[in-house]
Amino acid sequence: MTTVRPPKQRRSRESYERVLDAAHALLEENGFEGLTVQEVAARSGVSVGAIYERFGNKETLLRDVHARLMESMSRAHEGVGEPVGGARAAAPAISMVVAGMARIMYDNRKALRAFMHLGAVDEVISARGSKASIALSKTFKRALMPYAAEFRHPEPEVALDVAFRIAYSTLARQVMYGPVFESDRRLSWKRLVDEIASACAAYLLNAPSA
Repeated sequence: MTTVRPPKQRRSRESYERVLDAAHALLEENGFEGLTVQEVAARSGVSVGAIYERFGNKETLLRDVHARLMESMSRAHEGVGEPVGGARAAAPAISMVVAGMARIMYDNRKALRAFMHLGAVDEVISARGSKASIALSKTFKRALMPYAAEFRHPEPEVALDVAFRIAYSTLARQVMYGPVFESDRRLSWKRLVDEIASACAAYLLNAPSA
């Protein structure tokens, strides 16, 4: 099983959501290796037997938590490009989109970190995470394509794809490994986001393709 179909009855649905909430909280606190069904049961008030009856195993429970997180983040990401409509130039629009994407990742960083590591050994979580990232890339491009006339790259769609990769990969690596994994210069999250936005703007607006 990859995920469990949510129950339709109200009481069962409430128990299901409590279990997911408890597992999500414990995942943030202890990571996936430190999460146990017994702790989820104690935190949620749902018996161990009922959890196993519903989910079958810990892996399916974690996949359901991940599915719910990806759905929640996808809804949030859909709004990333909305404020850009008020930007008259590309540079502030780029800053808004990068900052919006970064804010959602930061707000969910603890659970994201656990699932990024878990994705290395769970194909379902890896595939779902990839699908969510690709959807986010489309939102990023859709929000900034109206400013393509200001880009100096001969292929605006390629440029936007690369800009997204720069922003997303840097932020994701920071979430997964922390601020000093590949460099000993410690930057605050806000400073890093500002610098990434500036780098993307410089690439899109100033540097023509070789």
